[in-house]
Amino acid sequence: MDRHTLHQFLKKFFLTNGCQLIEEKEGLLHFLLTPELDEELMNRPFYWRYKKRLGQEGDPMELTLLTDPNETAEKAEHIHFGSPRLHKIFRLIRDSAQVARLYEKVDTASRTPLYPWLIRNMSVHFSGKRKRTETHSVGLQLLNGQLETDWMENFSQVEFKQQISDQCYCLSPIIRYQSGYQRISSYMHTYLDTIDDSWVKETKDTLKQEEDLLAHFFDQSAQEELEEEIREERAALYKNELDAVHKRLVPSIQMETINAGIFYLSEETARKLFHKKEA
Repeated sequence: MDRHTLHQFLKKFFLTNGCQLIEEKEGLLHFLLTPELDEELMNRPFYWRYKKRLGQEGDPMELTLLTDPNETAEKAEHIHFGSPRLHKIFRLIRDSAQVARLYEKVDTASRTPLYPWLIRNMSVHFSGKRKRTETHSVGLQLLNGQLETDWMENFSQVEFKQQISDQCYCLSPIIRYQSGYQRISSYMHTYLDTIDDSWVKETKDTLKQEEDLLAHFFDQSAQEELEEEIREERAALYKNELDAVHKRLVPSIQMETINAGIFYLSEETARKLFHKKEA
């Protein structure tokens, strides 16, 4: 990535994310950040936590980037391919591409806050003598950590859109997305610890039976009189057959994320969904 390409890339990234371009010249970009990008890029977690606790809007910082190593400016930082700042921007782009953001359609004449929920849809594959797959939809409220299950079943009655409705505003998450992912993973691991594991013992018993059967069929002591080349071929065949049995019968659980998204919901809608589930 040459300096000109880097310059244009950074300009597009910050403008696309709502930042104000204060100054631009050859090798220099000066932006006023949005609160969201300030929180992600400027390493001020305690400042933003303090503001959120007080219910106040924070003051985002200005950021001056130099794409020309020969350029100088007050309170500016040089950025280049391989610099930590650029890697953090790449990571933000990658993460935002993986996580969709949708907003509840709200018809209101008064200011209405929307609460951020991280929704993660997952599949859990159980492999063994019997194979099965479960699907789970888990939601985590990114302000207070409230966790709910079976979310996608409830979302069918809620209309979402890609732009926030008039008179609505989004509350900034206190729990970061990565931490939210980890909390949902911890919930799923706890769930898996509670399910009936009799299928594991059943699978292991069947595995032992098939291992014994193969060992008997390829009894090495009965092959001592065979030619060395034939013995080697049979040994390789035995290993292949044993690997195939293990692949089919060694019990395992694999969990994967199907998709995920940040859904912004009004408090009223979330309460209705919870009430319906509890009823």
